[in-house]
Amino acid sequence: MAQYAPTIPRIDSDVFLVLCYDGEGSSTLRESHLDGHLEYVERNIDRYLVAGPLKAPGTEPLIGSFFLVAARNADRAREIVAGDPYVKSGMYREIIVHAAVPAAGSLLGGVIWESADAVRDRAS
Repeated sequence: MAQYAPTIPRIDSDVFLVLCYDGEGSSTLRESHLDGHLEYVERNIDRYLVAGPLKAPGTEPLIGSFFLVAARNADRAREIVAGDPYVKSGMYREIIVHAAVPAAGSLLGGVIWESADAVRDRAS
């Protein structure tokens, strides 16, 4: 058992972090597609573990969006995000997809390891 946090089960599906960086004219596109974007996120809430806007540290203006997506592979994660009106509008200048392992945090409710020895072979 982990020493300082509860041990929780790993998420059953593969997970991808999708980082979307705003392009030119993004504030106008964001405003005109906000309703559709929020509706799309709500309709696909079972695929999004966490999603939200990106900001540069210490600033207010949005610089993009992030999505932590549960999907069978990276192509499927891209397809899920591609249906979003923000993406369809061309608001983002760059979209990057990374495989991710949600391993710890208060939103998860704990940590996925029982001890350092249990994950040592995967840590290098």
